[in-house]
Amino acid sequence: MNKNLILAVSLSLLVYAGWYGLVEKRLSPPQQRGQAASTQAPAKAAAPAASSASAPASAPAAEADGAGRKIPEGRDRSRLEAESEKVTLGAAELLIHPAGAAVVSCKYKGPLGLVELVQDPTPGFFATWPELRFSRHASGPDSAAWSTTLPDGLTVVKELSWKSGGLPRLAIRVSNPTRQAKPLAAWALSLGPGLGTVKSEQEENPKVWRAIGLTPEGKGTRGRVEAFKAGKHPTDFRWIGVDNRYFLAAVAAPQGFERIDVTQPPMIWFVTAGRELAPGGQAAWDLPFYLGPKGHHLLASYGADLERSIDLGFFASIGRVIMRLLAWLYGLTGNWGWAIILLTVVVQTILFPLSYKTLKSAAVMKKVQPQMQRLQQQYAKDPQRLNAEMLELYKRTGANPLGGCLPLLVQMPVFIALYNTLRSSWELHGASWVFWVRDLSAKDPYYILPVVMGGLMFVQNKFSPSAPTDPMQAKMMTWMPVIFTFMFLNFPSGLVLYWLTNSVITVIEQVALKGHFEKE
Repeated sequence: MNKNLILAVSLSLLVYAGWYGLVEKRLSPPQQRGQAASTQAPAKAAAPAASSASAPASAPAAEADGAGRKIPEGRDRSRLEAESEKVTLGAAELLIHPAGAAVVSCKYKGPLGLVELVQDPTPGFFATWPELRFSRHASGPDSAAWSTTLPDGLTVVKELSWKSGGLPRLAIRVSNPTRQAKPLAAWALSLGPGLGTVKSEQEENPKVWRAIGLTPEGKGTRGRVEAFKAGKHPTDFRWIGVDNRYFLAAVAAPQGFERIDVTQPPMIWFVTAGRELAPGGQAAWDLPFYLGPKGHHLLASYGADLERSIDLGFFASIGRVIMRLLAWLYGLTGNWGWAIILLTVVVQTILFPLSYKTLKSAAVMKKVQPQMQRLQQQYAKDPQRLNAEMLELYKRTGANPLGGCLPLLVQMPVFIALYNTLRSSWELHGASWVFWVRDLSAKDPYYILPVVMGGLMFVQNKFSPSAPTDPMQAKMMTWMPVIFTFMFLNFPSGLVLYWLTNSVITVIEQVALKGHFEKE
């Protein structure tokens, strides 16, 4: 029974890892909130008749006639970048284009080089629609602004500001300096489409993006992270944005908008309602935002729960503890590879009492195996008597066919949480370990770690206290190391290093306890 459970656990982990590695990347996230919508840009009210806006790069569909306008293609990135102005925002270099004062490029300086986060500069991040032509308005040591004046006299200012220790902010102000009331039609602000990522992830999962948001806190709850498809959504998200495994583009607590529209591929539109501006009046919107990597410590430092965008799976609470422990061990060693090894040792030490019970139960079952086989032969035609004799044998010898089940089941959430934590950790990107392992977030370039891991799994099976008597189970246990080896060939080196270290510790435990159990 113990061997059956070990086989079941191994197959469960295999299926779980295979789902994330092979299936998840091909599936779109399910819609959670709002109603279905087309894959075109969001609906809007008509633009002011007096507006001098140029033809937009990306447009909402007009509600009046229901006609949709698709985003025009063919804008040349190099030309857009040449026409743009550079703004340095921490480790990122932004290029702001006059059309819509949009971010058409955001190059983040990662450990392995620059990463372009704006995959499609049409229309660009934070572009306004209708697309107005902006010019540089003012700049300071921690701010930059662009402005434009409409034919009817309304002025529009977009200001980007940043301060140490806080989220950057995008402020949009529309003022009416005239002596007459002026109508301000509905407009929208874009975020997306998609989001760039590092080279290794681009090769493996080039189109794994999602639109996500953190719902407001309910009574006794912290809100929940939701992924959704195209649709119209409320504005009460604590933050909403587009992300992939390693990067996040999000707006925190968007205020002053009528609704949020999401289109596919993942693109978010913050849509306002039309209004009238009194003489000397002003309408303002303030958007704290984040555009960068999903480093747990970095995101948590802003106090907006942005770190919850890191996908730690069903056992996220365990994963967060593991992530903090891993960061602490990194502080001790200064190397993420050694931190992973120490983390595995710590986890296995904590779980050793459960592992001991599992191995002891398997050893006892192995001792009574000959007696069980004799009883099965003796009472082959009397199942009722066989069950009674088996129970008597278990009682007399202290054997328990389910003795190893609970310890293994208790360990499962920890193993799954470890898997998700290492799989989603930005901190491992560009982090080297020893010799040939130069990036723990990428696969082993020479496949040394997964091959050694597979070899150790063979050794682990050899020293296992019990062996399956069923021929089919025996074959599966024999081939399991081969299957795991091929599956782990393209997994991040950090994850393979964890599994390899785990196998080493398990073999040591089995060898050390084998003689002890045989003497009992």
